[in-house]
Amino acid sequence: MLWVIKGLGPGGAEHLLAAAARAHDHERFHIECAFVLPWKDHLVEQLEQAGVRTVCLSNRRSDHLWPFRLARLIRSGEWDVVHVHSPLPGSVARLAARSMPNASRPHLVSTEHNRWATHRLPTRLLNRLTSRWDDDAIAVTDEVRGSMRGPVSRRAVTVRHGIDVAATAAALADRSAVRAELGISEDEFIVGTVANFRPQKDYPNLLGAAKVLADRGRSVRFVAVGQGPEEREVHALRHELGLDDRVILTGFRKDAVRVMGGCDVFTLASQWEGLPVALMEALALGLPIVATNVGGVAEELREGIDALLVPARDAVALADAIDRLVAEPDLRARLGAASRERAKGFDVGRTTASMEAIYQSKVAPQEAGEPAPTPVGPKRGAGPAGLDIRAASPGDRSDILALLERSLGGDGDQRYPALFAWKHDENPFGPSPMWVATDAGRIVAFRTFMRWEFVRGGHVLRAVRAVDTATDPDYQGRGLFRSLTLQGLEQMRAEGIDFVFNTPNSQSRPGYLKMGWREVGHLPAAVRFTGAGGVVRSLRSRVPAERWSRELTIGEAFPTWLARKGVDGRLSPAVDVRELRTRIDDEFLSWRFGTPLLGYRVIDDDNTAIVVRARRRGKALELALVAGFGEPTAIDRVAATAARQAGADYAIRIGQPRPTAGFAPLPHGGPVLAWRAVNDAGMPPLSNWGLTLGDVELF
Repeated sequence: MLWVIKGLGPGGAEHLLAAAARAHDHERFHIECAFVLPWKDHLVEQLEQAGVRTVCLSNRRSDHLWPFRLARLIRSGEWDVVHVHSPLPGSVARLAARSMPNASRPHLVSTEHNRWATHRLPTRLLNRLTSRWDDDAIAVTDEVRGSMRGPVSRRAVTVRHGIDVAATAAALADRSAVRAELGISEDEFIVGTVANFRPQKDYPNLLGAAKVLADRGRSVRFVAVGQGPEEREVHALRHELGLDDRVILTGFRKDAVRVMGGCDVFTLASQWEGLPVALMEALALGLPIVATNVGGVAEELREGIDALLVPARDAVALADAIDRLVAEPDLRARLGAASRERAKGFDVGRTTASMEAIYQSKVAPQEAGEPAPTPVGPKRGAGPAGLDIRAASPGDRSDILALLERSLGGDGDQRYPALFAWKHDENPFGPSPMWVATDAGRIVAFRTFMRWEFVRGGHVLRAVRAVDTATDPDYQGRGLFRSLTLQGLEQMRAEGIDFVFNTPNSQSRPGYLKMGWREVGHLPAAVRFTGAGGVVRSLRSRVPAERWSRELTIGEAFPTWLARKGVDGRLSPAVDVRELRTRIDDEFLSWRFGTPLLGYRVIDDDNTAIVVRARRRGKALELALVAGFGEPTAIDRVAATAARQAGADYAIRIGQPRPTAGFAPLPHGGPVLAWRAVNDAGMPPLSNWGLTLGDVELF
């Protein structure tokens, strides 16, 4: 099965997929999920942990090639069913499937999560045109089904989706802890909502109700979990209404259900709805409900019996209903009990059983007696018989260096031991863990991971880079690379490391992929030539670059610059909260670029600074832009000047090309970024990696 959806952000449809992923029978159904928007990868980890592999179809934020990648995925995969959950990518998926021969064409299933009228007109028209090809069409509410048009509307059915009711209810155990975290006392009356900042959720209505209650002198506070395009406007309106102390806007929270468990009442102020996941979760938590009488809310809940329902866009009515619950404890208790009872009808097990029946009806039933396929993964264990695998000790260092020299064909440079110690002993993220395989006490294979740290949305992710590894030529082909690597992964898992990343070449990449690594994609790279001669020499020099830098006289040494001026507030902000960047501070910068072994230089024009090194690549001299501090276009401009001053044939960097600054796409692209889960299961899409050449260059 291939699920297709626009994004995996913290929205309702996405949470339904995550719940379904955990509930499906993965011995009978192999499910993968393709999504379009890379900055909406919040739930990737949940799907991957549930056994649903994900793939992002976009390589950058403004990527118009995703429809072709989706079409290629559908046409090249042996899918029995393609199940679409968003109208625009769903339309592309249908077109791709219809272009296939009947014998190999997958069956098409669609789920509509919102009324068709809420989609933009071009999307709505394309969805109507292509939905006629669906073999099965599902709507999450009767209202959504009634909004569908064309042939598909006559065969669509309503399937109420669901959640893990028991797991959701367990969040009530953290009620006191949540209140303490938010600075809320036990005796305060809290109204909670989970709703992203979009017109549909009508935050002006919610804040209007809060203002009415404040003007009445009611001691009520609101907690709202959400994010979205109208965040600035919502914050401004809260301040304008004088509600800063009464309305807590938490932003995105992975533990939104836990926050809801700390509330006394749940509310939705929406203008329209399908069947909100947050509503189902509130029912499972046993919270009394106050909501607008719209969409699936009105279909599923009865006024005065299951909830208090009020007209949309009526802040006074919403405030009146909340006021009733403040004043009437018996009513709160009765509606809370009704919520718990109503939640039983929204258990995800019922939904997945319906979906699995649909999936199964599309494929030939498994022959009687045929065993279900068993997932195949890397085998864990020690090395080949007669060899011992153990952690390296300080006394092994000289033998390890000799093995690296012998197996990799080293250049015998006396600086290499110091470079090795700089990488693996002096790293501010911590010393590198190392492992060796020995035969009768002799070291015949070696593996190490270099520690690294990233920041995403204010949270630190601990990672390791899969770097230096070597096997004695006489012992190659005996599985030592695999055994040492898997041994290392087990230790990293125990230490709480989140993931491994590296940029393996074409020779080593297949081995990594067999051990569970995944290709994130080709890192975008750009080049600027300094003249026609540079173009010719670079085309004739398609060989690996030298390890050691060539001396540069431009700029100044990195330690001198860092002590004199430093980054000085010129770090550019993250493009999005989901972007990963190396955790940078002065200690890291001093270590990473301060070593004299690699000759990094800084060119600073007071507004912009770049870090560069020069290396020979055949007959061409390459200026590598490894880091930049300032505005991107200005960084490229300073790099172009530095390349000319250094006499380099070209400047090269990681990142999207910028023709206006003279940086063109690098032929064949940059290195292939590879990733493997350790404790963090969700692979970030390529465009969410905010990497520089300094993060991935080999040294």
